[in-house]
Amino acid sequence: MAFWRRDRKGKNPGSDTGGTGGSGRSGGISVNVVDPRRPGPADRPGLLLGDRQLPRITVSSFTDRLTAHARSHHPPGTGQVAVVMQHRSFAEDDGVVFMGFAGRPGIVVRMTPRLRADLYDLGEAIAADGGVLYLDAHEGFLRATLVLPAMTVDLDTGMLLREGNVQEFLAAAYATETVELHVQHTTHDRLLNYTCAAPGIRAVLDEGFDLYTQPPPADLRAALLAVNDRLNPAVRVPLRVTGNADLALACLVDV
Repeated sequence: MAFWRRDRKGKNPGSDTGGTGGSGRSGGISVNVVDPRRPGPADRPGLLLGDRQLPRITVSSFTDRLTAHARSHHPPGTGQVAVVMQHRSFAEDDGVVFMGFAGRPGIVVRMTPRLRADLYDLGEAIAADGGVLYLDAHEGFLRATLVLPAMTVDLDTGMLLREGNVQEFLAAAYATETVELHVQHTTHDRLLNYTCAAPGIRAVLDEGFDLYTQPPPADLRAALLAVNDRLNPAVRVPLRVTGNADLALACLVDV
């Protein structure tokens, strides 16, 4: 995945932090190419969105790695082993992680003071106004933009379909038309955890299927920079808060 942040007022919040900034357009950005939790190789069939199959998965998901870990620590024939995790275990500083562990479509965000001073007022704003997720299809990748209230930046992510986490998120969100938001900050222990209705996400993913399932670009960062100048209203998915999400993730692994 690749993450970047767009300042809605045209200021680059990461201009002093490395990465690549300045695209020649109004609205500075900071780009970081991130490999969450250093995933390993995989080779398994792509998941289904409705009756259509996504490309083959070649980068392991959290599910793949935790399943392998559980099986490596228990002898064959043990039976079912419970794997319990928290969303904060998968977070990346100033990054957005999309995941579908245990069949739950989650967006995990961990902010640092570079992105926002703290979480005060953000939880109340999300609970009242929800958020918006844009899923814009491009040749070989999806550009996902999370827009939250009381934020001066949008959170953009370039997603490649070869990644298991991406496919698990899309498959779970497609099946349920729901998304979970899990937001945290490095300066304190408060967690914002919401379940959201995501009406229309299935239609958006169907419409762009033939584009984002094409072979991935050779340079994802360059591909992201080429399309970062605006948000596409046709791929807007409102996130309406319906309750609090469980903090623990649990699944059973057959050993």
